[in-house]
Order: sequence, then C-alpha cells, then structure tokens
Amino acid sequence: MRTALSLFAAFSFFVISLSCYAAEGTATASTSGATSGGLGNFGALPFQFSVFARGGYDDNISTSSINPDKSWFTNLGAAATYHFGSARTRLDLSAGGGVTYYFDSATTDNLDKNGYLSFSLTHKASTRLALKAIVYAAYQQEPDFGLSLGVNRRSGSYFYSNDKFTATYLWAPRFSTATSYSLGVVQYDSTAIGLFEDRTEHTIANEFQFLVWPTTAAVAEYRFGIVSYDNINRDSTSHFALAGFNHNFSPRFDISFRGGAEFRDYDVTGEQTSPYFEGTVNYALGKDTTVSWTNRYAIEQADVLLNPSRTTFRTGLRAKHNFTARIAGVLNAYYENDAYDALNSPPTVSPAFKEDSFDVELTARYTLNRYFAFEGGYTHTEVFSDDVFREYSRNRVFAGLNLTF
Repeated sequence: MRTALSLFAAFSFFVISLSCYAAEGTATASTSGATSGGLGNFGALPFQFSVFARGGYDDNISTSSINPDKSWFTNLGAAATYHFGSARTRLDLSAGGGVTYYFDSATTDNLDKNGYLSFSLTHKASTRLALKAIVYAAYQQEPDFGLSLGVNRRSGSYFYSNDKFTATYLWAPRFSTATSYSLGVVQYDSTAIGLFEDRTEHTIANEFQFLVWPTTAAVAEYRFGIVSYDNINRDSTSHFALAGFNHNFSPRFDISFRGGAEFRDYDVTGEQTSPYFEGTVNYALGKDTTVSWTNRYAIEQADVLLNPSRTTFRTGLRAKHNFTARIAGVLNAYYENDAYDALNSPPTVSPAFKEDSFDVELTARYTLNRYFAFEGGYTHTEVFSDDVFREYSRNRVFAGLNLTF
C-alpha cells in the first residue's frame, strides 16, 4: 500500500506542477493584454459541489453462490468538480468520497469507506507540442468491471490507480508521433488477496500517425510493458506490435482501432503469444444522447492464486439520454470473457477454465430545480464459471436525493 501511494503521489506532483506552470502562463498572458493569442478569460465559478443521501437493498453483498449475504443499506457521500479552460490549457478535476452502511450484513464489514480522485490536464506547449495527463485513483470495496485491474467480486478494500501521460508532436502537416507512459497500481488490504493481486504495471508506447485524409489517420504503434508483483513471482515483460486507424465520420461520430500481437515473457512460466486488439466508438446523437462503446482482447493478469495467466475479451457500453429537460437516464453495461491457462508444475496442478461476467447498471435522474435532484438505480451482476464456487448473482437497487451547489 505504501508503494502504491508513493508512486501515485510522485506522478500527481508532476501533473500538478504542470498545471501550476500552465496557470502561471495564464496570469502572464492576461496581464500582458493578450487576446486571441493568449489563454483567454474564465468563468467566475469553476467549482461545483454536491452531496447525496441514498438508501437501497443488496441481495448478495458477499458475492457468493454458497451463502449470499442480504441487507438494506444507506449511502452518504460528497463530490466536487473543478473545470479550468482556455485555448492552450484545459484542466478537469473531480474528487469525492462516502460511506455505505449495511444494516444486516453477517459475513462482511458493516461499514464501507471509499474515495476517488480524477483529473485530466491538456496543455499546448507550442503549435507542435501538446502534453496530456489523465490520472484516476480510488480506494473502494466494489469491483470495477470497466477496468482490467482488480478482481470481479468483493474482496475487501483495495487501492488502485490508472494513469497515462502523453506527449504529442507534429513533425509535418500530415505526420505526428505520440509518446506515452501508463501506470497501473493495485493494492489490497487483505493479505490473502494481495498475495496474488498486489502489483504495478508500466507501459511505454510510441505511436506514429499519418493523416491519409482529413478525417482519417493511419497508425502504427509499439508498446513495451512491465508487470511487477509485490508478493509472488508472476513478473513479466511484453512487446506489442500494433497497427490501426482513427476516423472521424463527423464531429459527433468517431472510431479508433488498434490490432496486432502481444509477445509476453514470464520470469517463471515462459513465453506466451496472443493476438491483441482494442477499439472505441463514440457517437453523439444530437445534444440529448451520447454513446461510447469499447472493446479489448488481450493477455491479462489472472485474479486467482493458482492459474498464472489468462486471455480476456471485454466489451463495455456507456450511454446517456436526456428524455426531457428534467429527466435523464444512464446505461453502463459490461461483458467479460476470461480463459484461464492451466498450471501443470507438479506438485501444483490446476486445470484451465473459462468464466463469463456480466454487469449492467441503469440509473435515472429527475431534476427538481437547480439544487435538488432525485436519483434511482438498479445494478445486476452475473458470473458464470467452470469453477462453480466462483459463480454468483447479485442485484442492487437504490434511490436517493442529490444536492448540488
């Protein structure tokens, strides 16, 4: 845990320093009277604060097929956002936290504590060079099916961070490169889970883009990845050879695709080669509907003790629709297919097995006025596995009140 926090603190300091540099540039430009070439004017109230209180019912807190733990719960929390924007610099910052109390839980702690920090910073250092940082860190108990970090069931509190830092340089009107560094960190409070989950993942990538048409860019990319575990020797290095494209059908509709191969070398179990692809589709149907669809097939870290690796296909759909000026709905749907590789290293033998995970969340919001809104939601999670002890089904409903100011 200390390692994860120190890594996150170091990179947060880097991004905050960059933000301070950009803010300093803003002050200088404003003082000098720059207009179109400066950093612009900003709104008087870039902050937004919200608090919420919810109540609901969970029919399987323990995420178990043997002894489901059912309970009513209450959830209290707060969040804050800050937006800073100009022609050269854009900063979006959000943070929040809360507690969830389960009234009747018999197999887990009655009180869950969680918090998160998220920010995105983009700065145009020159007409050719652009810098971007995306940082997300959280401490929670619930699994996150939108990430390839952590396990797919409740296993106690854990910290994770998923960050990316990119420098893009325009060498010629049609040719540019994007060099990036990504950091992933997982740390569980439980030593039993942390034994085979606690790790740090590093990825260095260089992307070459050539603008074929004004709306289409051809891409070639190389990535180098390092996975380092804290408590068990599942360390590995990977090489990725990828090609793909970015295409804008319109200002509201774009698609991105990368495909190729991953060559992974484990310190203990040897080499593994697998196809790799990822794709994203973003579509805005007018001002009231937005859809984002992501797909990925890759070698991932196994979230079980014995089977050291797995090949995973995951897809996720996120959609939002404003039915009226006051009523909005959000859909988050995820599917994950995991093929765990066998371990045959006597005296330890574990057969290969497959697992399918589904997670669907529906939320609806009714805005009463500029301050108050009612919100309700339903989440269903289903895990099917060749290992029947890993299967579970879970339903969760909630309703509550939000106050924003």
